[in-house]
Amino acid sequence: MMMRASETLRAYDTWVIFTHRKSDGDALGSATALFEAGVNAGKSVSWYSPDTKLPEGYRYLSHFDDFRTREEFSFNDDDTLYVFLDCATEVRSVSGYDTRVCVHTLNIDHHEDNTEYARVNCVDGKASSTCEVLYRIFKAGSWEITPKIAESLYTGIFTDTGGFIFSNTSKLTHDIAGELIALGVDPSIMADRISQNKSVPDFQIWARALSRVKVFGDGKFAVSMIYADDFHEAGADMTGTEGLSQMFMTIRGVKFAAVATEYPDGTIRLSVRSREGSPFGAGEFARAFGGGGHERAAGCTFDFPAVEVMSRLEAEILRRYHVSIHVGERRDVLYHECYSPHQ
Repeated sequence: MMMRASETLRAYDTWVIFTHRKSDGDALGSATALFEAGVNAGKSVSWYSPDTKLPEGYRYLSHFDDFRTREEFSFNDDDTLYVFLDCATEVRSVSGYDTRVCVHTLNIDHHEDNTEYARVNCVDGKASSTCEVLYRIFKAGSWEITPKIAESLYTGIFTDTGGFIFSNTSKLTHDIAGELIALGVDPSIMADRISQNKSVPDFQIWARALSRVKVFGDGKFAVSMIYADDFHEAGADMTGTEGLSQMFMTIRGVKFAAVATEYPDGTIRLSVRSREGSPFGAGEFARAFGGGGHERAAGCTFDFPAVEVMSRLEAEILRRYHVSIHVGERRDVLYHECYSPHQ
């Protein structure tokens, strides 16, 4: 799988890279790493997503300024390789791609719910990040991993593992991080760049979300809301909320957290996190609303008016919680009925 992806990249002189809406560290790390690898190999490379702006904290990444905004794209060049990075489905990125049309596409991802929509799919649902998968592609094909590429890959791995603390962190993840360090990555510098780079307006947004947090359901669940007016009043843009939902997971006893963000057009997007002990996973919850992601980190669109979001979100979480309790109790009854020692 890794070698086939490498050979596919080698076969085309022109690459067009796509990342998902609301790009995070893994999407940006994989895009900038692949962009740099393509430039070094003499390829013509371009990069698009629906985002109007990328998080400024990642400006240290090579080719950050080569990103271009595009809501829709025409997939009509037989001599071009279209590469989707960190996109579980084709609809997470620019529109215009039709899976029924025979164009040259490569899908590199680590989401376990990836629909394998491309002609060539390199998807490992057990990998910590798309950057981990991309590193293995580079190694399989003997691509040179320069210091710039190493920093981009390390960024994606670091952010998608929460600094190597999430349950998706494996021995292989640590081994790859060690190899990137051997290639010149400085862990302390990277931690500063990634974790200590928020602006004052970003903190004001976080403060508003923290002030609204509600913990319920025996202390297992936490939800909060950020309104479009908050961004305007704080002078912040929409990119500064990355990591906020994970912050609520640090509340003692919380196993599931969701942060709702209202966009200027009225769209409500949820960022969802869960951990061991939650009665349902983040991915399971998000998929119920047409979203997706991992069982520990996911996202979706929540189709309710902003004034109803907090109450609706709490109600939906409690409904699922009570269903899980009922199912658990029913399983216990069935177990005792089938395996009663008195029978």
